[in-house]
Amino acid sequence: MAEPIENFITLTKSFRGVERPVLVSRNDGPPIIVLHEIYGMSKSVAAFAEMIRQAGFRVYMPVLYGSTQPKDGRIDKARGMAEFACVAYRFRIFCANESGPWADWLRDLVDWACVESGSGKAGVVGLCLTGNFALSMATSPRVGAAVMGEPSLPMFRDGLHVTDAELVTVKARMAEGLEVRAYRYSTDKLCPASRFAMLEAELGVGFKGETLEVSEKLHSVFTDDLGGSRGQLRHQKVEEVIAFFGRLLNP
Repeated sequence: MAEPIENFITLTKSFRGVERPVLVSRNDGPPIIVLHEIYGMSKSVAAFAEMIRQAGFRVYMPVLYGSTQPKDGRIDKARGMAEFACVAYRFRIFCANESGPWADWLRDLVDWACVESGSGKAGVVGLCLTGNFALSMATSPRVGAAVMGEPSLPMFRDGLHVTDAELVTVKARMAEGLEVRAYRYSTDKLCPASRFAMLEAELGVGFKGETLEVSEKLHSVFTDDLGGSRGQLRHQKVEEVIAFFGRLLNP
């Protein structure tokens, strides 16, 4: 199989009867699980993962649907949406208090990544469609730090897209030192301010949500909307996330 991204290899993993490819960086380091957005594996997600890899982490990117070949441009985004439409039922996108079947699969991936990397703890990053999965995955005792990038589920309604039991477990883990971070742009309608307010009310002091003030209509904090029109970065939050993982995961 041809490798789609330099510095990554492609492995096939099966958990709970579901087999999917996982891109794994070639370096050693504490494991970080990076989940792709609704368009599937894109060049901007791969670029974000590469920044984390360069900081000394071993990155794992499961391809939940579609190809391992990074997509770019409007045509490929349309293809990514079509691929998502075929499996949308597995994401329970309108459910306020249910995470769906991927949550268990991703927690199994965390367990495997920790064993495979020889690490006791992992970090997790969810983006857009998968943003809320970072919270569901944080029920695992192997997750030491979680980042929610513009968590967008449930769509068009209030809720956190986690079960009541998952939320209780995350709260208990946060009382023991787990930390959760979340980021959104101020103009983002898919990830409304009310969702961050709900996260703050439910999770308390172990949660930090940050809204980045912008005038344009933006959504993807760490991927497509990270760079401005002149090529400069809109913010330095990738470095902040890397420092967050370094503080909590490095021995």
